[in-house]
Amino acid sequence: MKVLFILVLVVNLLAEALAATTLIGGPEGIAAAGKGGMWSMHYGFAALAIASASLWVWPYRNNLKVVTAVLGVLCTFHTGLFISLTLAGDQQVGQIIHCVMAVLCIVLFTQRAKWCE
Repeated sequence: MKVLFILVLVVNLLAEALAATTLIGGPEGIAAAGKGGMWSMHYGFAALAIASASLWVWPYRNNLKVVTAVLGVLCTFHTGLFISLTLAGDQQVGQIIHCVMAVLCIVLFTQRAKWCE
């Protein structure tokens, strides 16, 4: 389970950093400043924040309290985005990624006491 948690942290970092880069640098990102409709850039910075959770927790990835907090945040984030993308129905790849991440985070959350100190 500890290896799975590390994998989830790495995938979260890479996927959300990529999402942040694309959304912030995309056509409705920073280039659209002052023109309205910059939801893409705003979500990009949110994706950057959730990606950074993997870095902030890294030194404490065996601590039960820290793991509980970060998995709670990641469960909420990925489940919420899965629901949002499912309702929108226009981004199947994102929907699948967030569904898998949500399920993994929920499984890890329920098993965290077995591998944390």
